Amino acid sequence: MLSKDIEMAGKTKPMSIVKQILLQLHHGQSKKSIVRDMGLSKNTLRRYILLAQGSGYPLEQLIMFDDPQLEQVLYQKATVSKGHLYDLEELFPWIKEELRRTGVNRLILWGEYRKRYPAGYSYSQFCWHYGQWLKTQNASMIMEHDPGDKIFVDFAGKKLKYHDHETNKDIEVEFFAGILGHSQLSFACAVESQGSEDFLAACRKMLEYYGGSTRAIVSDNLKSGVIRASRYEPEITQSFNDFCNHYQMSVIPTRVAKPKDKPLIEGLIRILYSRIYAPLRNRTFHSLNEINLAITDLLEQHNNTMFSRRNESRRQVFEDSEKQYLKPLPADPFELKYYRTATVQKNSHILLGQDKHYYSVPMRYIGKQVSVIYTANDVNIFFENQRIAYHKRNRHMHKYTTVADHLPSNHRYMLGLSPDGFIQWGQAIAQDVALYMENLIKSKNHPEQAYKSCQGIQSLARKLGKEKLISACRTGLELKVYNYMFIRNIMESRQDVPLAPVPTLPFHENIRGPEAYQ
Repeated sequence: MLSKDIEMAGKTKPMSIVKQILLQLHHGQSKKSIVRDMGLSKNTLRRYILLAQGSGYPLEQLIMFDDPQLEQVLYQKATVSKGHLYDLEELFPWIKEELRRTGVNRLILWGEYRKRYPAGYSYSQFCWHYGQWLKTQNASMIMEHDPGDKIFVDFAGKKLKYHDHETNKDIEVEFFAGILGHSQLSFACAVESQGSEDFLAACRKMLEYYGGSTRAIVSDNLKSGVIRASRYEPEITQSFNDFCNHYQMSVIPTRVAKPKDKPLIEGLIRILYSRIYAPLRNRTFHSLNEINLAITDLLEQHNNTMFSRRNESRRQVFEDSEKQYLKPLPADPFELKYYRTATVQKNSHILLGQDKHYYSVPMRYIGKQVSVIYTANDVNIFFENQRIAYHKRNRHMHKYTTVADHLPSNHRYMLGLSPDGFIQWGQAIAQDVALYMENLIKSKNHPEQAYKSCQGIQSLARKLGKEKLISACRTGLELKVYNYMFIRNIMESRQDVPLAPVPTLPFHENIRGPEAYQ
């Protein structure tokens, strides 16, 4: 039986990874180096080159698209046939690993291959193509560090700490380090954890410290940047790919059990143990910021210290021969993106569960499932790879952010929901309920924003009784408080309070219909 690795072969890669391929092509990297750095087969690379060419857009424009837009552009016009060789080359890494297992040989693996691809290569062709691929894999890789080419990053094994006055406890923090390959200009800072947010924040501070970005960033197989370590095709986190795409950098994870891939960063950490850890060992810090201020001072001493066998410092080499090769940073710094799916509700809003906040979309998407990509400041909503709504992020719980054009309120009825319908429902119970529903709807910028609250009040009436609802609405009218939570709290807290006599009121003939709320 074929392994899961075979079953996954040939699947479309996430757009963040495709963008990494396009970035390397845009940087002028050779096909051989792209295949090597990203763990791709030659045919996989050819496939995406053809997709890019068939899109009709230049590379510099493709890499600026949002992921959903890039997917649409690449696949709406361009189709590429995999072919027999592509099918086979996708399996080569798996074949090599399987051959290490007891009793497994090429003939057995060829038989499994032909079960999946009956029209595939003969056994002799199978072996020949695999042999050719092995030659390319066994070629020696010379690590060159041209100016502006690579940054190497990693976390140190040993932690720093500060004393928290509030908890009276020592808090351990992580030590992040980076180094430019050519000049060896170094960067270091302390962060709370090795999580994605802290890792990417440290990387961002590092690029700002250098004043530019390199062609590539080389990371150890950190959990914050690499989902699955692999000798051939490591899986990079969506957030790390997004970060590198923003700064137009390629991601090159170090190979598993290959210390020669990262001698600079490992050497740097050993040096910084002496030049930063040792001088700080007897100092007490009370915040992360205090630690970083101390690190900054010692880091500058390190970068200005002369090399042991050269009459120049890291800072001098950087200023003289590397700084000018760095790419300028974009005007807007990177913001971590989060990805969610949501269903458009009957009131033409989606709920962003992270903040419990509602955002509007055009009403024609009611009932559709949409993709949501949001950052600390922005919310973008997509349907079938097309952006249908944009909002500034709002963290007020149970509130609405609404674009008026999304909600044509002149539509008297919207899937059975309308101001008039809720008010008439209240009128059937009591005048106070009708007036409360009217005022609740009027308190919103758009009637549709009140629909969920109105539906919640209807549910309370069914669960707790109409008498308690009347009493709660009367209290709300007196206090001029109009929201679902207030009514619920009043009704749940008055379990045994008898309803006071209500004077008979005439039927309110002037209750306004939906046209009053446009």
